[in-house]
Amino acid sequence: MTTTETTSTTIPNDRFQTRDELVQFIEQKTSDAIEKSRVDRRVPWATSGPVGRDSDGYSVLKAAAYALGYIGADQAKEEIHTHQQLRDLYSTYGFVPHCGAQSFLIPLSTNHLPAFESRGAKLRDEIRCKMTAQADKFDPDEARWLNRRLNLQTKSLGTITDTAGGTLVRYPVLGEIIDLQRNLEVFSMAGAQEIALPPNGRIQFPKLTGGSTAYWVGEATAITESQPTTGNLDLQAKKLGVLVKVNNELLRFASPSAEGLIRYDMARSVALKADLSMLEGNGSTQIKGLLTYGGITQHTASTLGTNGNTFEPQDVALMEGKLPDAVGAPTAWLMRKNMFAALMNRRADAVNANDGKGPFLFHPMRSAADAPPSEIYGTRVVRSSQVSTTRTKGSGSNLTYVLLGYFPDWVIARMGVMEFMASGLGDSALTNDQTYLRGIQHIDAGPRNISSFVLCDQLVAA
Repeated sequence: MTTTETTSTTIPNDRFQTRDELVQFIEQKTSDAIEKSRVDRRVPWATSGPVGRDSDGYSVLKAAAYALGYIGADQAKEEIHTHQQLRDLYSTYGFVPHCGAQSFLIPLSTNHLPAFESRGAKLRDEIRCKMTAQADKFDPDEARWLNRRLNLQTKSLGTITDTAGGTLVRYPVLGEIIDLQRNLEVFSMAGAQEIALPPNGRIQFPKLTGGSTAYWVGEATAITESQPTTGNLDLQAKKLGVLVKVNNELLRFASPSAEGLIRYDMARSVALKADLSMLEGNGSTQIKGLLTYGGITQHTASTLGTNGNTFEPQDVALMEGKLPDAVGAPTAWLMRKNMFAALMNRRADAVNANDGKGPFLFHPMRSAADAPPSEIYGTRVVRSSQVSTTRTKGSGSNLTYVLLGYFPDWVIARMGVMEFMASGLGDSALTNDQTYLRGIQHIDAGPRNISSFVLCDQLVAA
């Protein structure tokens, strides 16, 4: 109830004996309305009125604006209702946000919500509709243009000038964050298996690490005893955070492009960080990377050099030959773009030694009319600048590597929500009238069988 509503309330004339009593009654009603308005603003996630699939959908910017008190509960019904639903669902499994009631849960991926029962499955479908309710209002061309103009990696977002965000209006929505992340992550593109990380943040996969042994025995001879050995793949939530600074004007006046830019930028930075850790992480507070596992199969390139080795055509079959029999066929090669280009352009000698005028070595049937190749002898190539160029050998310090593997044996477990918090505290935020948006994602990854991957290291990209 607002102050205006209070003053227009019907006043019982027979209740007051004097004018002072009437004035006191009006003052008390006005005071109660003001206090109620303050409580509604202060209480985290209070809402009223209907929410559902006929609304404007879900907006991260609205969630931030409401958390800071810039907009009322009636303007962020879907965001508040979704937070309440996610909080109630995860609390049944014992999940507690880092900042308790201060935190605001936002959907990260509906595919990773705990849909172990009908309640979770229903909520998953409902949130999926909310997240995509107005996806058609997002203009990717406008977003790319704004992204180039804003340089989101180094600038805050605003609405003052075109180069700082433009005059953006209305609160829109975009698709789900995880869809943007999956398009960036090398392991997802290579075919890694993705599962939902349980709300308790830990999951174990028991496995055999050694089998029993069979023996030929003679008549009346004892069979030698053998004992299988077991182990497990233990995935435990690692905390990955992202912080974005936003001018407060943008929280009040937002367009589909503004909403999309912020969510895309947060998704991109988280995705690239997680992906890099899956390759080379040390495993302490981050994911243990594939290259840091001691059991990964090593292959040395056929042509050795003092300051770096050269990957040759015969190394393709040699690396595939080192995969175990259980791997019928690898799913992907992983390398840098310039490394793949160098391999595709490698040519044999024609007349003179080292003239490089003969047929192409890695793509022998190539012609000018062919589309750019995307495979090496039938196996897909995933090209990414995430692959290191700082491997060393001798005095060579700009070397790279090539990885071949059966990537469904790499398991990525992530929680289906991102813990979201908005804050305007701090000297810089206060003086600049900015809001800091912080997101925390819980994720871990590891191999079912490390022998499903072969690494050729210390390579010259030529």
